Amino acid sequence: MLERAEWRSLNGEWDYAIRPAVGALVAESRPAHYDGRINVPFALETVASGVTRTLAADETLFYRRVVELPEAWAGSRVALNFEAVDHECVVWVDGRRVGSHQGGYLPFSFALPWHGGPVEVVVGVRDPGPDAGQQSGKQSDEPSGIWYTATSGIWQSVWMEPLPDNPITAVRAVVADTLDGFVVQAMTDRPCQLDVRVELPDGDSITTAGTSGAQLRLTLPQPRLWSPEDPYRYRLTVRTRDDEVRSWVGLRTVEIGPIPGAGRRQRPAVVLNGRPILLNTPLDQGYWPETGLTAPADEALVFDLLRMRELGFNGVRKHVKVESRRFYDHADRLGMLVVQDAVNGGKPRHSLRQSRFVMSLDLQFGDTSRHALTAAGRQHPQNRKIFESDLMGMIDLLSPHPSVICWSIFNEAWGQYQTNRIEAMVRVADPTRLVDAASGWHDQGGGDFRSRHRYVLKLRRPARRDRRPFFLSEFGGYNLVVDGHTWEVAGQYGYGTQADERLLDRALRRLYRDQLIPLVSHGLRGCIYTQVSDVETETNGLLTYDRQVLKPDAGLLRRLNAELHAAFDALGHASC
Repeated sequence: MLERAEWRSLNGEWDYAIRPAVGALVAESRPAHYDGRINVPFALETVASGVTRTLAADETLFYRRVVELPEAWAGSRVALNFEAVDHECVVWVDGRRVGSHQGGYLPFSFALPWHGGPVEVVVGVRDPGPDAGQQSGKQSDEPSGIWYTATSGIWQSVWMEPLPDNPITAVRAVVADTLDGFVVQAMTDRPCQLDVRVELPDGDSITTAGTSGAQLRLTLPQPRLWSPEDPYRYRLTVRTRDDEVRSWVGLRTVEIGPIPGAGRRQRPAVVLNGRPILLNTPLDQGYWPETGLTAPADEALVFDLLRMRELGFNGVRKHVKVESRRFYDHADRLGMLVVQDAVNGGKPRHSLRQSRFVMSLDLQFGDTSRHALTAAGRQHPQNRKIFESDLMGMIDLLSPHPSVICWSIFNEAWGQYQTNRIEAMVRVADPTRLVDAASGWHDQGGGDFRSRHRYVLKLRRPARRDRRPFFLSEFGGYNLVVDGHTWEVAGQYGYGTQADERLLDRALRRLYRDQLIPLVSHGLRGCIYTQVSDVETETNGLLTYDRQVLKPDAGLLRRLNAELHAAFDALGHASC
């Protein structure tokens, strides 16, 4: 994410109106008057928005705000930035259409001239709804269990910033193969000369010069690698004659490789900066009671990451959601690894009841036939094209973050199709990260892991014939309702209901010590406990939905995680 010195937040109260969706969104569609006030950036459905209303598929949501900008910006272009709007929108500024966007999870922006005076911004939004097959994650028109309330409209931050005549539009820094520096490429609207400066740990800096678009090599003396134990990032500044942006860069590598000293019979593992590690990253849905998909404040993002780190986990799996870029910046800064899911679209191939049989029998189905495409809601080429475009957009957006070490493409066959082809696309787009191609089921033989989900049933060893690292990419999910801290009085969902905290602790001890930890010697190289917190009526979180209560004993969970990592570390000290 590029930082400029000047910017103006547009979060706060906007006018809003809801009207029938008639025809295309054109200038004449804008309402003559508005219904009330809405609090941006919280989705229409949330309490924090001040509206708490569902947007129907045949309705249009309009936003309006008059913005006062600094007079010093007059005469320059300004960028109008949206971090996320769900799902389709058109933007007008002072009555002029400046652009449109489709897709609910990626940022976009429009550049426009400004000559002074107030600016009227109007945004028209339509949301066909999760059942239309668009990328929607856990959103549902009929929320219950593992499916949650829909999100419509602006749900991440909006801001404006001044732009010079020839702005820096992108900066990419790729870690050198020799791990001693970066290859930096900065893009501008038109070719120009620029300087790239990197600040060193001792306070000194190194600078190189070149042309925008060129690949510039920066070699670092005594390079300091990014890791969970030492999440050091280099400060990067790119400067042209009339623009300057800043960013952060982490120096690290991740791959699948052998565990030194473990013997040939042991499966390989995730290797970070040449050192084998065990992935231990609980499922993170990124929902909050009053604000839905939007974090109530920046501190809420930090709280979840710090709480998981304090409990002995080394990261999170961000589940079928692209979070605010602030989240990934905090994960970088705190040294928390991120397994990042693509946002699912299409439709689930199996009902929850059918999924239990798929999980228990480890059933495998192909995903390339016409029948498979229809079953996954992917029979239309345009639907597949949009998913692949969104997937590439997510990879491009998050590639600067060293905390993101693995892409997870499909989850439990939701919208899953042509997995091996999609995996190949991902590896071309980003050869520097791992890929969990099919999390849970249906495995197509690719990916860096044999990735399985297992709830309620006893954990099983992976098949010996498959030598990929075994990734238990969802498990646990023990259900405990804490009175006074639930989303609704009625309704709960989880896997294995526990009557109180004492029984939950006992269940976790047995799960870890009797089942999970023994799997390490049989190839377990990563695990994802479900989940960080309760979400709506799903009450199987380690934390309650309001984050006020930690259900298991903190000391117990730290000990269990320590024992898990100790079992993994012991593999390198004994031949097998």
